[in-house]
Amino acid sequence: MSSDSYFSYKKLFKKLIDEEMSNKELMDRANISRSTFYKIKNSENVTTDTLLRICDYFDCDISDIVERVKK
Repeated sequence: MSSDSYFSYKKLFKKLIDEEMSNKELMDRANISRSTFYKIKNSENVTTDTLLRICDYFDCDISDIVERVKK
């Protein structure tokens, strides 16, 4: 069964711009591998553990970095 929606990480990338933070800095500070970061960049699925590490780093809620988008 195919889903009619996906997760978008545009909010996360906007936050990086607002914080003047590079992708590499986020990977280093939130302990995210390059392959996982590229999954995020391509709106692919990542673990909730990864999202939690990002939220912990920014001290934010998941809705501040991810949103569900209908196709």
